[in-house]
Amino acid sequence: MISYDIFSLVIMLSILFPVAAFVVIILLSFLEREVNILEIENKRVSLERELQQSKFIQLNQQIQPHFLFNTLNAITSLGRLGRLEDSVRSLETLSLFLRYNYLEKEPLVHFSKELRHTENYLSIQQIRFGERLKIEIQIDPHAKDTLLPPYTMQTLVENAFKHGLEKKPGEKFVYISLQRQGNWVILDVIDNGPDYQTGNSIYPPGLGLKNLRKRFEITFDMQTKLTLDRKNELTEARIVWPYTPEVEYEITNR
Repeated sequence: MISYDIFSLVIMLSILFPVAAFVVIILLSFLEREVNILEIENKRVSLERELQQSKFIQLNQQIQPHFLFNTLNAITSLGRLGRLEDSVRSLETLSLFLRYNYLEKEPLVHFSKELRHTENYLSIQQIRFGERLKIEIQIDPHAKDTLLPPYTMQTLVENAFKHGLEKKPGEKFVYISLQRQGNWVILDVIDNGPDYQTGNSIYPPGLGLKNLRKRFEITFDMQTKLTLDRKNELTEARIVWPYTPEVEYEITNR
């Protein structure tokens, strides 16, 4: 004969077991839903990255017609002046600049590639403006092996010419600096063009810089910053992002 205590335990278990099973089913359903939401969010972020990458590369592959026209006009002038060697060298530089724009690129590229591309752009501008254009570049050796989204430096430099230096008479000055502060990399592009905005901590005015900011926000999990300030009659564009060496990036993306 079953004792009262055992009978009570059996009754209690028969009641609690369905309840516990129901709770487990609800928890499993909730967890499955959370996993699905995370998967959907990851896919959304991935697609957004690909879309922004495509838009940004497409934007930078569209060479400004006035820039190309002015460059070809300057090269033609060198030929008419009998400076054939300078003319040929200028055409080679223009060819390298255009070639980089149409190469397939990863979401992040080595800084050295961006630097060479920007130097080609600056060489073309040097042809146009001659001795009136002064260029200074300072690279921190502890930061030079970092990775960054393609066209970053050239976008900042091109913005300096498009919105400032091309409208400035007399001497033009561009200063480019890459430095590392702990786990962060800072890229500055400073020019002495006219003030085309007022106030400090200016948000980028053009589509190119707005697109660039979005690219940095999507590419890096940590916080990034892009600012455009006017100080002491100089315009300073600054980007701050996490220091990302090539070896670390390759291991993360395997």
